[in-house]
Amino acid sequence: MLSKKTLKQTIILAFIGASFAHAPMMFAQEGLSKTPNLSKEVAAITPVDEVVMPQGYPTELDELTPDIRSYVVVDQETNRILMARQANTPYPIASMSKVPAVYMVYKAIEEGKLSLDQKIKVPAEIVEHLSNNPELSSAYLKTDVEYPVKDLIYSVMMESGNDATSALLWHIYGSEQAAVQAIRDQLTEWGLTNFEFYITSGAPNQYLPESMWMPGSTASDENKMSAADMALVAQYVVEKYPQILEVTSSKEYVFMKGTDHERTLFTPIALLEGGEYGRPGVTGLKSGLTDAAGKNFVTTTTENGRKLISVVMGIKPEFSSYQETGILLDGLAKHPDLYKLEGLSSNRIPTLAERQAEEASLAAQNASSNEQSDKAHIPQYENKRDSFLTNLMRSIFGFFN
Repeated sequence: MLSKKTLKQTIILAFIGASFAHAPMMFAQEGLSKTPNLSKEVAAITPVDEVVMPQGYPTELDELTPDIRSYVVVDQETNRILMARQANTPYPIASMSKVPAVYMVYKAIEEGKLSLDQKIKVPAEIVEHLSNNPELSSAYLKTDVEYPVKDLIYSVMMESGNDATSALLWHIYGSEQAAVQAIRDQLTEWGLTNFEFYITSGAPNQYLPESMWMPGSTASDENKMSAADMALVAQYVVEKYPQILEVTSSKEYVFMKGTDHERTLFTPIALLEGGEYGRPGVTGLKSGLTDAAGKNFVTTTTENGRKLISVVMGIKPEFSSYQETGILLDGLAKHPDLYKLEGLSSNRIPTLAERQAEEASLAAQNASSNEQSDKAHIPQYENKRDSFLTNLMRSIFGFFN
């Protein structure tokens, strides 16, 4: 018989499942028109505790950007959260998904499975469904051309090429599904638990054939992550493979130089120095846009001598993610020592290895505690053999020896 607690959990899970089964429009898209529609709320994956700022925090910072659904600014050295709004709530991340995807490419290069100057061909399925899809950003790749890995990386980060992303990861892992699973495993290894990841590039499932979907996913599925987790992922990427910043800080790059397919890629990042909202310390990193996601951007920058990572998500179509990021950073610049404020939350979470080590340690402690408890409950019997009478008999007759 089920306990009351188990029965209650079962009923809740059944209700949630039925709600999602009959509510496909909750996550429905109206086409990647580049004019996000944020009128439909996106449900969080699981309930979360949001960031609470400590006593002494400058409250005027909370009022700077009413047009951002979710954001976070993190001090990279301490992982302290300096600014936040719904920073722990997962929302669609769109093409910010390409940040962990490129991490997997650099990891493959480090492991000797790939090289920057290596040339690869693109599978017909990618060309048909990604390169030739007018709804998606692409590098317009072709099946009969060999592309250098380096050029494809620049395409991924500078023009958000969905086809370039899949081309690289399919070459490493063999399929979209295997590549997505590798990314999921990497995110899990970093300690993330409250995320969804379905497509390497961040394109919504509905724009791709079912042959590219992860098993069990549906047309309404789209990659999701919280702003705080996205900032942590970006930190892992740029610290492990800082060469990605050489790509994202470039103003332009000649793609397929010296070939019939040569063209110049230009950075879309208006926060780079010299851009419309340029700042001297900005080095990248990646934007994202779908109807459900709104305008997103994860920034790596140095402000007042401190390395910061900023993530803005769910910006309305009439506003610029670059401008909104600049507003946050300008406000923060007025409080250069804010990172020292005691009580600030951290976006740092235990890695999978750290959690497993902690669980093993607790298990060992519990086992030791149980052993001590068992010993404490062993009956203690009085030694009746060493009495005056038994000692006397032992000395006279040798009894009890």
